[in-house]
Amino acid sequence: MTIFRKKLLIICFIVLGTFFIHSPGQAYVLQGLHLLDLMIEQLGEARSLYVTQELTFFRVVSQNEIETDEAQDEHQAQDSAGVDLPADQRVQLDETVSLEERLQLEETLRFFFPFAFRSDAKSSDSERIHVVSGDRSITIVDGRTVPAVTNRFDLYKDIFLYRTREDLAERLLQLGVDVSISSLGRFEGEIALVIGAVYPDESVSQIWIDRDTFLPTRWIIRGNGGNANSDILEVRYLTWWKSGQVRYPSRIEFYQDGKLVRVNQTKTFREGVEFSEDLFDIDKLRSAYPLASEQPLVSGESEEEPSEVQKTIDEFRKVFE
Repeated sequence: MTIFRKKLLIICFIVLGTFFIHSPGQAYVLQGLHLLDLMIEQLGEARSLYVTQELTFFRVVSQNEIETDEAQDEHQAQDSAGVDLPADQRVQLDETVSLEERLQLEETLRFFFPFAFRSDAKSSDSERIHVVSGDRSITIVDGRTVPAVTNRFDLYKDIFLYRTREDLAERLLQLGVDVSISSLGRFEGEIALVIGAVYPDESVSQIWIDRDTFLPTRWIIRGNGGNANSDILEVRYLTWWKSGQVRYPSRIEFYQDGKLVRVNQTKTFREGVEFSEDLFDIDKLRSAYPLASEQPLVSGESEEEPSEVQKTIDEFRKVFE
């Protein structure tokens, strides 16, 4: 081989290498189904899993909303006393300021593989039970069954619950993740495997997997529920722990339209715990907890569908009253 050809061959390899380094989404990656196999293998095999965690919800409240409530209370007090304050002493509202309001709960999770799941979340004066058994589910708030509503916050656990490639692939397809598509992507400086999209497309639902550990790191969920500003929910699985053969993230973060709205902070988790099947019996739960009456729409209240953040907070509305 001539020196010219050798130099040309070296240049071609350099060009190709540069292309794959700067275009991770275009390089060859394993098929989506194969990646699901590797992910399930890394999550580990168990009959059951018991998790305790602390939930923190974040809700942005405008200063205008807070001061309006305070002004109304003050105005009512003035009416009862028959006194009106001077203009320079009245509350001035600033609509540009917002505050962060938090709701914290304790929650226990029971995974009874492959298709049963139960969540029991409690605040100081409210309780929510959410149970999934096969293709059925039920949600109970303060001792009453509430009408079934789609809440994407409850979906994060599905990648743990479905323990075979076929079952998980079918579930992801139902949730809009096209498992026939895979690519390489880059997030926060790290290259990862993407199922459901060709990087950098984030307009569709997709699962991101660490290319070294094959553990899930992100789940972008595009939904048609909620209002126009609550279409994108991103779940991030962080800092994985291991118990026996099972791995579970110590922290799960939820971002709605780019804003952190919820954190699951794991406290303990154990595999192989024995559960009573009655805990997951939908029919028994329906007979034990009466259906909650529907609340009429308050006059002047918007009919726009609330976001999932607000739906979940409303279920624990007592904490905010």
